[in-house]
Amino acid sequence: MATVQEKIDELTRHINELAAQQTHLGKQLLALMNELDELKRQVSKQPVEEKQPIAEKVIEYKETVTAPSRKPVEPSPTQRQKTPSATPTGSNARSFEEFIGKNLASKVGILITIVGIFIGARYAIEHNLVSPVVRIVNGYVSGLALIAVALKLKKKYVTYSSVLMGGGLCVLYFITYIAWSFYAMLPQLAAFGLMLLFTAAIVYVAVWYNQVVIAHLAQVGAYAIPFLLSNNSGRFEILFSYILIINAGILVLSFYKYWKSLFYVAYIATWIIYGAWYLAEYNGEHFPLAFGFLAAFYILFYATFLAYKLIRKEQYNIGDVFLLLSNAFIFYGLGYDLLNNYANTRYWPGIFTLANALVHLAVSIIIRKLKLADKALYYLVLGLVVVFLTIAIPVQLDGNWVTLLWAAETVLLFAIGRGRQAELYEKLAIGLVILAFASLIQDRTHWLYASDRALPFWNMVFFTGLFVMGAFGVITWMTCQQKWKVLPENRTGVNAFFDYIVPVLLLLTSYYIPFLELRDGLWKLQSEWPASRSGIAIEEEGALLVAAVLFLYTEVFGVTVLFLNQRWIKNRWLATASLVSIALMCGYLLLATLPTLNEMNINYFTKDGDAPSGAWPLMIRYAILALLVWIITMGSRIVKLYIVETVMQQAWRLLIYLTVLGIISYEYINWTSITGAQDQFKVGLSIIWGLFALGLVVYGIRRKQKYLRLAAIVLFVITILKLFVFDLAEAGTITKTVSFITLGVILLLVSYLYNRYKEVL
Repeated sequence: MATVQEKIDELTRHINELAAQQTHLGKQLLALMNELDELKRQVSKQPVEEKQPIAEKVIEYKETVTAPSRKPVEPSPTQRQKTPSATPTGSNARSFEEFIGKNLASKVGILITIVGIFIGARYAIEHNLVSPVVRIVNGYVSGLALIAVALKLKKKYVTYSSVLMGGGLCVLYFITYIAWSFYAMLPQLAAFGLMLLFTAAIVYVAVWYNQVVIAHLAQVGAYAIPFLLSNNSGRFEILFSYILIINAGILVLSFYKYWKSLFYVAYIATWIIYGAWYLAEYNGEHFPLAFGFLAAFYILFYATFLAYKLIRKEQYNIGDVFLLLSNAFIFYGLGYDLLNNYANTRYWPGIFTLANALVHLAVSIIIRKLKLADKALYYLVLGLVVVFLTIAIPVQLDGNWVTLLWAAETVLLFAIGRGRQAELYEKLAIGLVILAFASLIQDRTHWLYASDRALPFWNMVFFTGLFVMGAFGVITWMTCQQKWKVLPENRTGVNAFFDYIVPVLLLLTSYYIPFLELRDGLWKLQSEWPASRSGIAIEEEGALLVAAVLFLYTEVFGVTVLFLNQRWIKNRWLATASLVSIALMCGYLLLATLPTLNEMNINYFTKDGDAPSGAWPLMIRYAILALLVWIITMGSRIVKLYIVETVMQQAWRLLIYLTVLGIISYEYINWTSITGAQDQFKVGLSIIWGLFALGLVVYGIRRKQKYLRLAAIVLFVITILKLFVFDLAEAGTITKTVSFITLGVILLLVSYLYNRYKEVL
């Protein structure tokens, strides 16, 4: 009764603690009520008869409680865990002590006993103390003795007995192996039979004792038998037949007793054994049996997984998703490689991919028709159908199926994670997004250095890129739908990855995949140009034309994105990012594209139209400028809608003015060079810049925009420095006179305007 009395003391102490807490709360409540009355009295400013504080009634509890005379019922383990203040001699300490004494000590003890037996046997063998027969007999006697003791103690000490029983059977198992391996006392078939018998006995004992640990011993022994008894005959069909039979029994046991850890161990061990054999021993002669066993293992594990979900009505978790997907893709990967290396026809990989899709389709139909599981499992299996259907045709064309597989699996995992609000699925999808994108880059790199490259826009790398782009597009579309959105207060870094990073990847892939194909096509086209009679280098002309066309493509892409966003998407983040892209585009136009176009135009007009690119640069030039006007117009609309900061609005207008000045300057240089007046373009540019600065001053005064006037002053300073340092260094007297007079008049006009409108300014 000592244990019951301790429990009574604990419950009494708990009651006293709760009572003390109640008393403390009562005191606080009374103090607040008195303070509230005092505040009301001060607000009313009227003399009020002072209220007496409410008397505090404190319940006192005696610490000593007399134990009842009758025997109280011992509390359950659940009640014992809820007791907040257990003493060192309480239930927690007793539970820990019980775990050490009853559980851990027995397992460590049997392990040490077995090790001791083998150490003693080794000593006896090394010193020839006993004959081999006596050694083996003593080993069997030791194992049988452990089993006998286990049977005797089973009624009173079940856990301890189960440990002894498992240890005894393990001793018999390994003694049999030693008898065959070291002393050749048993033929191989007899040793195999005995070891298999002891393994079956361990399984029986596991069920009898209801101990999954013993079942794992049998599992390890079962997988070890063929390797321990192997004579390096290379008969892999016997090995895999044995493993298939063992797996069937183990998986039935795991389902019957709901020992799912047996399933996991069998799954991992089987694929490791098969994969190791495939990498080290497989050759084309093994194909029929190798593919047959591969399919058998896959179907066995798939059926067991579905049995857990459909028959036991088990809800799947992230581990089950990984198991189902890994089983499907291990089978597909190994099967694809087998067919790709063995089949005599190129159609087998595509047929195999389609067959995978049909298998999962049949399973999903059965689940749907018979309502065997929830919709989540149905959609998971149906997702595999979509994955294999979408990659069936590309796999038939080329070997980029890894990229396709990862991209398709990304969409599947994201849909499951966001739909079920399970962040772990989205984390897995993040890894696949990175893998798919990296794999796409690798495919493109291999394609770049391939010697037998196919036609641009008609090759497997391009189709793979479109598929990855489509996967990113589907995810982006889903994140924009109300059903899939995550509220800002609930958004995590994982959710933000799909809300922000994946759209960026979508833009990058949408831009670069056609960009690279277009570039390859242009280089292929210019390599076929006829030699120029005017002496213009074909390589140089081709490089200039490629750069111009690619910039035109960039503008077309930018116009498309801006139009889609303003018409349908209406995303503020994308609109703001577009302004940055437009600024970069304008900078690249002024620094690289327009100089390139000038050079090509000059080549065409000065060589009597004999340039290899013909008149295309002239048409491309004004197409680029027309698109630029459209882009800037759409960008100005974005500024009006989304940009409220004055500084940013002013920066945008200055960018427009700078771009316009740059285009005018390059046009002047282009046509003066074509007409043969290139000697005058330096001074002419200074005059153009001065007039443009004057225009900014006039417009700035009229619109009362100080930043425009300041920009004009900066432009004047740059123009004057350019005039003195560069333009007039080698100019004649007339040129100098005209330049000074023109620029002087412009500055006088500016000064007049400032004086005329000083009050306005």
